[in-house]
Amino acid sequence: MNEAAYGALRASAALWAGTSVLITNQRGQVLIQRVGYRPTCLLPGGAVDKGESPAQGAARELKEELGTTATVNRGLVVDWVSPAGRTTPPAMKFPGELLHVFDGGVWDKDQIAAIRPAPGEIEAVEFVEPANLPALMSPGDARRALSALRARISGAGPAFLEDGLPIAPTVLDRVGVLRTARARHHFPFHPVPVPEDLTVRQSWAWTFAPDGRVLVLLDPDSGAACLPGGTPRQAGSPVSGATRPPPSCFAAASVSCRGRPTSEDARPVSSRRDGRTVCSSCARGVQ
Repeated sequence: MNEAAYGALRASAALWAGTSVLITNQRGQVLIQRVGYRPTCLLPGGAVDKGESPAQGAARELKEELGTTATVNRGLVVDWVSPAGRTTPPAMKFPGELLHVFDGGVWDKDQIAAIRPAPGEIEAVEFVEPANLPALMSPGDARRALSALRARISGAGPAFLEDGLPIAPTVLDRVGVLRTARARHHFPFHPVPVPEDLTVRQSWAWTFAPDGRVLVLLDPDSGAACLPGGTPRQAGSPVSGATRPPPSCFAAASVSCRGRPTSEDARPVSSRRDGRTVCSSCARGVQ
């Protein structure tokens, strides 16, 4: 086969390339866009231009669609979408596509306030709960966004998908983390010792692997994650609650924990106070 024939063969198998960005707020809600040309919502992103890398395309799309500048250098997902994996008009002759999802980070109030949606293209931008993505996005887009969020949480590197499904599912995928609504309560963290005269009714353990990931337990029915612990087995003993064995049906996973406590903070402290309950946070070093 000569060079021209080889080039023609490779061109005949060419795929489209697309790119998008996963952005969350400080409560873990995902940024989605409502656009005028589709009935479902999208992550920020679009087609990769000729001669452009997927990361460059992602940064360009953020500028064009949201009016913001951001460094995009961490990949979360690469998804191979087959010709049958998307419904498109026959005239498009859709050959399949490689879609990249990059981590846009956790945005604070100032970054969110700086968003300027592209007029005529982006009708609205909002942050939504991960469990609501399947109702707002197309099935493939929702699966891809949730896989990207799980890849960010696990911290184990990018996930590789085929038509939105991971080819090597992690425990987070198998259990379906984030597929159900999260608890709406947000309890404040109190980095102080538990008052001596306050009864400890619930306690959980922050346990860290050497690489900084934190241990969580996953409910097999809902996919909800929680720290190990519960009601103390001995009255007044936070450690007895934090070290109690979990239900045998629960799965365990080590996930990325950004801003984790330092060794100076690795001691029992009050982590929640709602008038009824104070939780203890304790001990690093267990995976």
